[in-house]
Amino acid sequence: MPIVYKKAHLSSIIAVWESTEDLNFLVKKAQLSADELALLRNFKSESRKREFLTVRVLLKELFPSENLFITYSKNGKPNLDGNKNISISHTKTYVAVMVGEFKHGGIDLETINERIFKLATKFLNESEIKFVGLNPSADQLQIIWGAKEVLYKIHEIGDVDFKKHLLVSPFTSSNSGNLNAEILKAGYEKKYNVYFEKFPPMMISWACD
Repeated sequence: MPIVYKKAHLSSIIAVWESTEDLNFLVKKAQLSADELALLRNFKSESRKREFLTVRVLLKELFPSENLFITYSKNGKPNLDGNKNISISHTKTYVAVMVGEFKHGGIDLETINERIFKLATKFLNESEIKFVGLNPSADQLQIIWGAKEVLYKIHEIGDVDFKKHLLVSPFTSSNSGNLNAEILKAGYEKKYNVYFEKFPPMMISWACD
């Protein structure tokens, strides 16, 4: 399928592709380099191959006149050569990218479901529990989780406690909006404005500097 979601944000483009095509079709459309083909052959699962290919198909679709190649840092963070950068997320058959002229950025795409209630105790700190109350909605929890996933990707280095090191301030619940969030880890303390938008059955979140 083609792009199912696309948005311009500052100097970035955000897009989501529903990946239902045959893998051979994706290989042809992605126009992989020799190094990328070698990487693809190392993946065992079809889902990992599909994500890898779909990201590159998205890049070709968004920037048809440019040859953008993804490299990876020692921490596994994807990067682009030149003045553009990239963040990647996926859920089920959907793959999302944010590409733009940012130094630090992150995107998160999640399917909204009841599982978020079971996960809540692993990422909500005391102030966030007080904000959402005793009966939070799945959307509220998903927005907080998405924001923290975005901050985690921005931090890049890892070793982050979602309760202790990531803080989401109270926000107005709606189908789209933004909120204030902070990375509170010593040596890397930064504030970000995280945006979110619901397009059922998913929630997409992003931020960049």
